[in-house]
Amino acid sequence: MNKNKKIFICCTEQSGENIVFNICKKLSKYEYQIDGVGGQLSEKFFTKKYYDIRIFKSLGLIEIIISIPKFIKIIRKLTYKILNNNYDLVICVDSPDFNYQLAKKLKKNNYKKKIIQIVAPTVWAWRSGRAKKFAKVYDEIFTLFNFEKKYFEKKGLKTTFIGHPVSLINSKNYIIENEKNLIAFLPGSRDNEINKLYPYFKFIHDYLINKKITKFKLFIPTLPHLIDKITLLTKDWKIETIVSHNHKKNEELYKKVFISVTCSGTASLEIAKRMIPQIVLYKLNFLTFFIFSFLIKIRFANILNILNNKMIIKEVVNQNLTSNNLLLAFDTLLNDKSFRDNQISNIKKSLFQIESAGNPYDICEKRINEIISTTI
Repeated sequence: MNKNKKIFICCTEQSGENIVFNICKKLSKYEYQIDGVGGQLSEKFFTKKYYDIRIFKSLGLIEIIISIPKFIKIIRKLTYKILNNNYDLVICVDSPDFNYQLAKKLKKNNYKKKIIQIVAPTVWAWRSGRAKKFAKVYDEIFTLFNFEKKYFEKKGLKTTFIGHPVSLINSKNYIIENEKNLIAFLPGSRDNEINKLYPYFKFIHDYLINKKITKFKLFIPTLPHLIDKITLLTKDWKIETIVSHNHKKNEELYKKVFISVTCSGTASLEIAKRMIPQIVLYKLNFLTFFIFSFLIKIRFANILNILNNKMIIKEVVNQNLTSNNLLLAFDTLLNDKSFRDNQISNIKKSLFQIESAGNPYDICEKRINEIISTTI
């Protein structure tokens, strides 16, 4: 039944790449032809890969504006490929601005089959008008957070809550009595994130040296395409530093992590689910931050802080991210047990807000099969 069915997947974000990999893994047993845009993890499931995720390096508003001509050319080519190959289903994952433009162009060019979006744009934080725009070009949206459904359903867009993949991490695996002798650094999943944040991680490394704190090693879990970059950046560090992209090895190392300094985003949610105390840092360029400050309706960067409308996980971000502020926050994280215990206690009370009743990828698999079975 499915042998001749063709699916096009478009994902330009590393956080979305993990979702694509797991969905493709679920769909691989159905003999669908899967093509599209993705990363190194998902490409083994693709028959044709048109672009690699690494060419999509934009981060802030200014970087995106500079990249617009390149993105227009890519969207034009992808539209041609989708129409010419007559794909039975288009699945857009994350990257809401890029994927919206692709979906819009497909509709404009009379693409009649279903287009779905996995991971909703943060309409509850800024640019709420995107919900109405998405309803015009997408047939369905899969949300990671249950509270997001209402924003799209009231605009007439069918919405399926799948839950956040972080819910698959078993917290109990990390609450163990082993000696925790690692400090984790999670500097981001993009080149430009690492370039901006590396100096701040180096500040903490130097702080540990200057304070003669020798009981900890540093652990930097990363991705295959970043391993060489991070290894080079840390090669002269005086504290033993483990840089790894091996998933199985990393899971074992996380069990020995005492605290984490984490780039804001999915990584901070994963650290929280592992019950590791952390501080979050992030830095947009000044002009991007200045523009966003007039548009964004929320006070926090971390989703758990946003959902609770209070600072559960300490954030040191944007204009507040200075060496002095960062080291003060890190010193508290390292030395104040009540600070760490209070953070974990609040996290335990909050995680239910992001978890679904089932496995998010099982929900995706079932719904995608239902959708594609209706195509002619």
